[in-house]
Amino acid sequence: MPLSHYHIRTTVDAYLARHPHERDQLSGLLHALDRPTDIASRSTFTGHVTCGAIVVDQLGRVLHVLHLASGKFLVPGGHTEPADESLAATALRELHEETGIPPQAVAPWPGYETVPFDIDIHDIDAHPGKGEPGHQHFDFRFLFRLHTTTDVPLVLQEEEVGGIEWRPVDRVTQPTLREKLLKLPSKTEPEETANASALIYNACTARTTSASFPALGSAARGSGTCSPSSRLTSWRRRRMRPPLSSARN
Repeated sequence: MPLSHYHIRTTVDAYLARHPHERDQLSGLLHALDRPTDIASRSTFTGHVTCGAIVVDQLGRVLHVLHLASGKFLVPGGHTEPADESLAATALRELHEETGIPPQAVAPWPGYETVPFDIDIHDIDAHPGKGEPGHQHFDFRFLFRLHTTTDVPLVLQEEEVGGIEWRPVDRVTQPTLREKLLKLPSKTEPEETANASALIYNACTARTTSASFPALGSAARGSGTCSPSSRLTSWRRRRMRPPLSSARN
């Protein structure tokens, strides 16, 4: 079953209760929710929902992936799938598909377990080759912290992701997201035992190719950037996934 209209509406209401000054800038999303259309479906070209995962590492850096479709470094994310149990679950599934990071490797930021940290509306160019007219994405971005004890290889989704960067907050690409992250209390820590796996019921897998780093911990200590072709290890032989059709464009 696709995500329900009620779930999306109540999530938006909870977000606006915290950010009432954003009601005007989210008017396109609110109008879409007033129409009898399925805005969880990527085939709804009056505008549809996407979800992103904002992952902060133990050094306070934010994970970005190079989305090949747009040529931009963005937080991991993409379209909803019928099996997704919630908007937060969509974000976690996309994080897993694009980077190999599983839900149990991250913890929801306290206070943002089910409420997005940011909602953004942006225009998407037409893709005549795909039969897609220009439309809007209603992007729900959820905030997570990488567990400090996590040791998980990065496994990039080669057909969609060209590389990753761990960026300091002042270099986060999306302006509204950067502004909110800069205001976030730096000492807020999730419980060590908490993880995000409770937010996702049936994470889909994707065909990916090799990891760039042997572990996220070493990624945080290294240069902060990698590509799917660099530093191939035996992880490539151990972990492959079946194809999944998904794009963030």
